[in-house]
Amino acid sequence: MSLAGDAVNLEHAVEQTVGDGLHWVAQTASDAYSATKSVVPLPEEYKDAAMVGAAVVVGALVARPLLARSFSVAEQTVARAEGVHMVPLTKQNLPEAVAAAKEGFSYGGPFLNPAKDFKASLDPVLNATRLSMDPKVEANARYWLAVDKDGKVLGTTGLYETGKDQAEAAWMGWMSVRPAYRGQGVGKLLVDFSKEQAAADGKQFLRLYTSNARGEAAAQGLYEREGLKVVGSEPHTIPRFLQIIGGEKQPLKILFREVELKPSKLPGS
Repeated sequence: MSLAGDAVNLEHAVEQTVGDGLHWVAQTASDAYSATKSVVPLPEEYKDAAMVGAAVVVGALVARPLLARSFSVAEQTVARAEGVHMVPLTKQNLPEAVAAAKEGFSYGGPFLNPAKDFKASLDPVLNATRLSMDPKVEANARYWLAVDKDGKVLGTTGLYETGKDQAEAAWMGWMSVRPAYRGQGVGKLLVDFSKEQAAADGKQFLRLYTSNARGEAAAQGLYEREGLKVVGSEPHTIPRFLQIIGGEKQPLKILFREVELKPSKLPGS
C-alpha cells in the first residue's frame, strides 16, 4: 500500500469516526429527551430548553468513549501486516485471540463476544457435547489465528459442526480482522485457510452465518469474492430499537452463506 493510499484510508477512518460520533450524540440526546421530558419537574414552557441541554450533555458523555476508540483505530490504519501466518488457538494465546476478535466485532458491542466459544473449544468434553440440530449451536469447534512475524494476532477464524449437517459441512465462525490491518489480504488468508481446512476434513460445503450490519459490509464483499453466496436469510435477533440506537437504518437480517468445496488436502496432511 502506498503512502497516498495510507492517507486516504486515514481520512476515511477519521470521517467514519466523526460520523459515528455525531450519530451517537444525536441518537442518545433524542432518546433522553423522549424518555424523561414528561417527568421533569419544570413548567411546560421551560422543559424543551432544559431537556435539549441535558440530552446533549448525556449524549456527549456516551459518545466520548466511542470517539476515543475510533480515533485510536484511525491512528493505526497504517499498521503493516508482515510475515502473516496461521497458528491454532491455545490456552497461551487465548487472551489476545479474544481481544482481537472483540476488536474485529466491535460494532456488535455486548451482543458479539467470542470468549465463551473460544474457551469451550479448548475443553475436549464441553466441545464434544454441544452438538445440536440447531445450526447455530456448534460442536467440535477449532479456531486459528492469523499472526504477524512478531506474534501479534491480526485476525481469527474457526470451523465447527452441527448435528443438522455434520457429515457434509463445516461452519466458519468468528472470522474477523482487526480494523488496523484490514485491506492487506488478512481476511482473504483467513477465508482461504478455512476453505482449505474444511475441504481437507472431507466436507462438501463451507457455511456461515453473517449479517447485513454496517460493520460487516466489507466482509460481505470478501465473502462474495470467495464464492460464499447468500442462500437464505432471517430477521436478526437483536431488537429493532437497539438496532436503531446502533445506527442501523435498515432492519438487520442474518444472512446464510455457503460455498461448495473442491476436494483438497492441506500440505503435510
